[in-house]
Amino acid sequence: MMNEVQDFKHIIITRFNVPTAAWEVTREGKKPLSEEWLSDRFSIFQKYCFPSFKNQKNQNFIWLVFFDVNTSEKYIEIIYRLQSEFSKFTPVFIREFPEMQPKLLEIIPQYFDENTKYIITSDIDNDDLLHSDFTDIVQKKYKPVNNLVIDLKSGIQLTKSSDQKAFANIFNLTSGPFVSLVEDIKDFGTVIKENHVKYRHYPNYSAYDEKPLYIQFIHENNLLNDTFKNNKRLYKINFNDFGVDDKNSFKMSKFDALICNASRIKNKILKKIKRK
Repeated sequence: MMNEVQDFKHIIITRFNVPTAAWEVTREGKKPLSEEWLSDRFSIFQKYCFPSFKNQKNQNFIWLVFFDVNTSEKYIEIIYRLQSEFSKFTPVFIREFPEMQPKLLEIIPQYFDENTKYIITSDIDNDDLLHSDFTDIVQKKYKPVNNLVIDLKSGIQLTKSSDQKAFANIFNLTSGPFVSLVEDIKDFGTVIKENHVKYRHYPNYSAYDEKPLYIQFIHENNLLNDTFKNNKRLYKINFNDFGVDDKNSFKMSKFDALICNASRIKNKILKKIKRK
């Protein structure tokens, strides 16, 4: 695919610490964008999200990562070190969230060439992980159709329970946060022009759920995401597929997974009996 003449550019967008009024408290009731939050988030980013991008088999993408223009020098140094390690990582500095989309519309065209007719945009959080096949599958699902939604429905939700322990559930959601959008370059707004749930109503829709292609990481400094506790529990993940080295991988209990799944089956049976 890399050797073919392509009529698209694939842009991946990540918002890191850009302020917005909607960010009030984390899941644990802490203040977002505090020094504690930033320190934890940069640590998570460097251990999990960043390596998963470096681990992509298909490196034909542009990664725009948005930071607060007032980010302290301590973190600016980390940002530019990461950029020197991985040239796909492109920091963009803005003042607040409402500036993000206009800035995207301003800078994305600089990546176009004479063959570019469409863009694919994906929106990935700074604490989530991509399977090594993520960008490749998105681009294989591409068609030159304006407002085509590419929905990678299947993923994993990983919930941290202690330092290196976690539990994992199957994550399968129509029009979830990992959708991508194909648009004509003559009139594009990027995937962040809509809340992701609205894309389920778009007429041009292409889904993929053959295997999990991302991990949504749930931890104490999450702002919005919650664990889907009733979903099927996993006891094993190949973290290397997501670019995570062994020292940063999580241990998961096979026994707990078996108990959880047995309870799910029992509850399903009881519900069926009650309906009768």
